Formats: sequence, structure tokens, C-alpha cells
Amino acid sequence: MIQTDKEEILIGLLSDTHVPQRTNKVPDVVIDDFKKRKVDYVFHMGDFTSYGVYERLIEIFGNDKVVAVRGNMDIDSNLKQTLPEKLEFNIYNFRVLMLHGMGGPNIIIKRLIKKLVLLNSSYNIVIFGHTHRPVNETSKGILFFNPGTTTPIDNKFTVISSYGYLNISKDKIVPEIVYIKN
Repeated sequence: MIQTDKEEILIGLLSDTHVPQRTNKVPDVVIDDFKKRKVDYVFHMGDFTSYGVYERLIEIFGNDKVVAVRGNMDIDSNLKQTLPEKLEFNIYNFRVLMLHGMGGPNIIIKRLIKKLVLLNSSYNIVIFGHTHRPVNETSKGILFFNPGTTTPIDNKFTVISSYGYLNISKDKIVPEIVYIKN
């Protein structure tokens, strides 16, 4: 799934785009930055809310370069049929779990750790979305990474828009959150 024939790979990450529910498109600044930095892959952690967003990412970056899961708001039948709820894979020697997430933002890491224990699996990286809040935190030896949302306003509170990068090589993971100036 993820080709690791290079010394390192750069992954652009976004989640909770909510198009057209809360905005009309993924911000150009995100797409332009992914292009400028020549990402090897684009990961989307769900809540596209429109199959068109998924299609557009594939059109721009290529079918084999877009990796995605569906979120709780992805009720579009095309998204439901096309995208899994979670993905498990390796990048170099790192075990990765990619899913949307669940519940409120305040104790999401605890909920994810509990889910991992229930799955009886060990991961090095857990990539998720759902909370609209960026997370770059290591707990119990696992990197938990949420790029946040590219959508500036949530119904309940003002959200700082963001996306992220993971630069991964055989020896290290370098996570980065990028904040969008609205």
C-alpha cells in the first residue's frame, strides 16, 4: 500500500473537511502546500461529507497516493462503499493505525488507548481526526496524530484551521502541524 523504496516519505494529512456542509472546498493553501512540498501521499481521516472531495484529491495527487478512511459524517453512499472505517499498515518498520475517531476531544487519547488494548494490537503511530483539534502527542510509546480540521468554524466554537505532515524514514518520525491563517 505505502511504497517505501525512498530514504524517507512525506505524507500530507487532513481531516474533517466537511465539504459542502461547512465550506465549499478544501482550502487552496493546503493543496498548494502539499504540491509545493511534493508530498508522497495524502492521508484523509474522514468527514469528507462529499465524495467529490475524495475524487478531487485523487484527481490532483493520483489514486495510488490518496489514502483515506470514512468518518461518522460520511453518509454519502459512494464514501460508505469506497472507504473503510480503519486501515492498518506498515511504513518502513512502523506499525500504523488510521481511523476517524470517536467521542469528544478532551479524553480522545485515553479512548484510543483503550480501543488499542481491546484490539490487542501494538502500533507506533495512530492517525485520527474527528475532534477538529490538532494533536501531536506521544503516550505509552505511541505517536497520536490528528491534523485538525481545514474548516475554520464549527457550530459550537471557533476552531483554528490546520493540517499536518508526517516525514517518516526507517529511523524516525517527524510530525508537524501547520496552522492556517483565516
